[in-house]
Amino acid sequence: MMNKLYGNLFILTGIFAIVGGGYTWGDGSIFNQSQLIKVWIPWADVLLTGPLSIICGIGIFKNLSWAKILGVATSGIYIFGSTMVFISVIWDKNYSIYLIIPAVSGLLIGAGYIFHNLKNIQP
Repeated sequence: MMNKLYGNLFILTGIFAIVGGGYTWGDGSIFNQSQLIKVWIPWADVLLTGPLSIICGIGIFKNLSWAKILGVATSGIYIFGSTMVFISVIWDKNYSIYLIIPAVSGLLIGAGYIFHNLKNIQP
């Protein structure tokens, strides 16, 4: 049951990462930005986090052997990316809910998946 839940969460996160990154989180198209700081996290979402999340979600959903390890690695990316967003939010004093909710979601999904899998590891 948890595989289906996390599989769906990873797939949805991947779709949202690609779509949201393409519009630089509401600042316009990723192709129309001139400052690197505005596009580095969105480009990472479009090129890495989104596709990796979708592939990982499908693997988790199908309970494939490689998916658990890829899920832990992808969860690390979620936690790192969320931390980067939190730093940007605080630094810029831009407390937009459109930035905070995805970052909190990524942090919760990533940490939840890691802790769920750590408790199932046999010594």
